[in-house]
Amino acid sequence: MIADVKLFTCRYAFPPTASLGRRTHLGAGADLESDTLLYAYSRGFFPWYDEAPILWCSPPRRMILRAGELHTSRSLRRTLKKSTRLLKKNTAFPEVIRLCASLRSETWLTPEMIDAYTRLFELGWAESWETYEANKLVGGLYGVVINRVAFLESTFHLAPNAGKEAFVYMYNDLVASGVELFDFQVFSEIADSFGAYEISRLDYETSLQKAIR
Repeated sequence: MIADVKLFTCRYAFPPTASLGRRTHLGAGADLESDTLLYAYSRGFFPWYDEAPILWCSPPRRMILRAGELHTSRSLRRTLKKSTRLLKKNTAFPEVIRLCASLRSETWLTPEMIDAYTRLFELGWAESWETYEANKLVGGLYGVVINRVAFLESTFHLAPNAGKEAFVYMYNDLVASGVELFDFQVFSEIADSFGAYEISRLDYETSLQKAIR
């Protein structure tokens, strides 16, 4: 859906990031209601914490990829060409986010976070992309999509390359729908393997405001 982000409101005041310097955490508190999350994402913040209070983040370096910049290795292209796995969208969002949480020894995906993003999915603001093999979910990822910006949150795989297959499917699906900016927030190996790179907070905020309108 296309939204006028100027109409996003919440009951909390998110201060400007100019005073953050090299710090990542803007502040603590607020809640994970859908209006709060949409307001925060549209202004470059995201929640990232292990336990209460909620910590709101805006890293000094932001990991991104733009439309047309995806890089796939020769070996992965061969794998994708031969693959018989089934790729789907929005068929198992709750399962995808639970697997993203449970398959890591340390995770920020608390039950409260899972509930919050599931509510966003039910409202049409969050999406998931899944890889199936023999009718079994073996890979996937999820994120928040607002207008021409995708905020990718987490991925998982239960079989070799299953997460990467979902990643490529996600990227192509969103580019086809008009998404211009892919935000991976901080460095991750999977994003790096597809050519994602870091830009400054200021450059990110400029790109975000252009793409999210």
